[in-house]
Amino acid sequence: MAEKITMGANGILNVPNNPIVPFIEGDGIGPEIWKVAQKVFDTAVEKAYGGAKKIEWKEMLAGEKAFNQTGEWLPAETLQTAKD
Repeated sequence: MAEKITMGANGILNVPNNPIVPFIEGDGIGPEIWKVAQKVFDTAVEKAYGGAKKIEWKEMLAGEKAFNQTGEWLPAETLQTAKD
């Protein structure tokens, strides 16, 4: 089950086995770069943890894609996801 990364009272990050990691795909060549980068990240996690950990990617809309879908360049939902 995917979970958020949290910070403990001691200031140390608590990273679950299936962390939710937000990302912004980007404009221009961003989608092409992200597609390949995501595969690299997923493969690195698989190799490092032998399948015991897996990233749950959560897209945050920003830029042209956000504007086309919501009419806003930087939606409030994106800002809230970044804060969370």
